[in-house]
Amino acid sequence: MKAIYLKLSDCSGCMMNFLGVLSLEDVELVYCPNLMDEREMKEADVGFLSGAVCLQFEEHIEMLKKLRELCDVVVAAGSCACVGGITRFCRGKQDPQPEHHTFLPVSDFIGVDYAIPGCPVSSEILKKFINAYNKNMDTYLIPFRNLVKKKRASGEDLQDEIVAKGLCVGCGMCALSCPVEAIEMMDRRPEVRMDKCIRCGTCYFSCPRNFVNLRKVDAEVI
Repeated sequence: MKAIYLKLSDCSGCMMNFLGVLSLEDVELVYCPNLMDEREMKEADVGFLSGAVCLQFEEHIEMLKKLRELCDVVVAAGSCACVGGITRFCRGKQDPQPEHHTFLPVSDFIGVDYAIPGCPVSSEILKKFINAYNKNMDTYLIPFRNLVKKKRASGEDLQDEIVAKGLCVGCGMCALSCPVEAIEMMDRRPEVRMDKCIRCGTCYFSCPRNFVNLRKVDAEVI
């Protein structure tokens, strides 16, 4: 697999975890301005993007368009790229000011084929995605393709779409995965402190019950 990696507006946590996939023998990184001297974007099989898109940074948008043209497949890696993550809520309760920048997920600008959320994105899941993609194991890629449709995610989604619907089994994966410890298990059910939640959706995406509906085989696979 020839791969491109672009880091947009984020904390660099996803990029650090992406370094783990470079140990795979079947991955050749052909362009990444943060990790190599190559300055010209080349054609690639897969383009990985981490971080949200800053509307005030026109270079971001131009890079996205070029990557979409050069790559067969585009992958949003990490919650900022997938749903905007903390970049959309980092001002807390401040009133909007003219100097504040606006951040949006990658799919608001270009077509995205797969989404791999996480804050930061898991290097192990990235490796599994790459292995499944290289071996044409399309059934295993269905959840990542369906997650592209998710535009926002937070602890509220976990409560509304998992707990309130009776799907929660009390495994505690949501609490274990939360990067800011905003979830506490009470009587085997997650209680989310929304005042601490950074809207990364890691709890929602980490929940094994979240994939109950996402594992439906679509017509194209049949």
